[in-house]
Amino acid sequence: MMKIVFAFLFLVSAAHAYVPTVESLFRHGSNPDVTANGISLTMVVKKMGEEKTPATSQDASLVQDARPEDFYKIFITNNPNDSLKIAQTRYKNATFSESSLEHKIYYPNFTSYTVKSDVEHMERGLFYALIHSLTLNNGAHIVNYLKGLGVPVRLNNELINREKVEFLADYKRYLVTIAKDRNAKKTEVNPMRPDDREARERAERIMNESMYTDTKQVKLSRDDGQISWVVNAGPFEAVFAYKSRDLQKIRFKSQAGEFEMICKDYWLANGTHAMPRYILVKSLNGQSYQVEITNLRHYVEKEADLVRRLNNWDQILKGKESSELRPEFLL
Repeated sequence: MMKIVFAFLFLVSAAHAYVPTVESLFRHGSNPDVTANGISLTMVVKKMGEEKTPATSQDASLVQDARPEDFYKIFITNNPNDSLKIAQTRYKNATFSESSLEHKIYYPNFTSYTVKSDVEHMERGLFYALIHSLTLNNGAHIVNYLKGLGVPVRLNNELINREKVEFLADYKRYLVTIAKDRNAKKTEVNPMRPDDREARERAERIMNESMYTDTKQVKLSRDDGQISWVVNAGPFEAVFAYKSRDLQKIRFKSQAGEFEMICKDYWLANGTHAMPRYILVKSLNGQSYQVEITNLRHYVEKEADLVRRLNNWDQILKGKESSELRPEFLL
């Protein structure tokens, strides 16, 4: 039985020997599946350029040029309906302690449509779509957001070769049947090797087709001298490493300017899941930032724990004044 299953998996793998789709590349497939429903990401955000003297004011912020860096955490909780609960918190210093909490924002139902698909909000929409891709191994969120921006990309389920899927499903049923009963070979027709000539020609044609429609948006090319998967779709460009398929850069061109994110120095942020240690962000106004990911944590999140944490933050922030200014790409 196991030999039969492996044979089928080999055929499916061969069937998937295609140029990857945009969604597949953004799935961050080099990472194992995420089994926990709670994720926290710790980040240090630094404005690139001249170093500033740190300020003592409690409402000082990176954007006001009053201190050289800001300290953030992103908390992600998976909802059963595939949306997310997302909280973003900012801290006064690198202790990330409750006493240093300065600001929080919370979205109980965060989807690819939560951040508006316009130039004013595009930077944070793309940054959070990238975080979604890196932390959850999910490429659908960023594809949906790009579609909202008018980028001509499509989801995998819009590109899949339905005829091939059904054909492979028939072949799997055949393998399972003959594995259970060897005598079934005498009566069951092998979809891969039918007696009828037209049926054989159809099987060969289907197996020679790609599993997904090739949109010509993904090509194997060179970027900075390295062989890479390069995505070009209207105003959007992305570059992925050829073997690992780790995202290297994203670039989006608009009438307001160019927004770019470069991912560098991938590392096992929690011992099992790789993340870029640095994300270099160039905003539409030309200002550059360095986002350093210092920690990734997976945990089981209970609804009561989430509510307790949100209430605790509200109590801590009660009466505190805090600047609302944050880099354009953050919530």
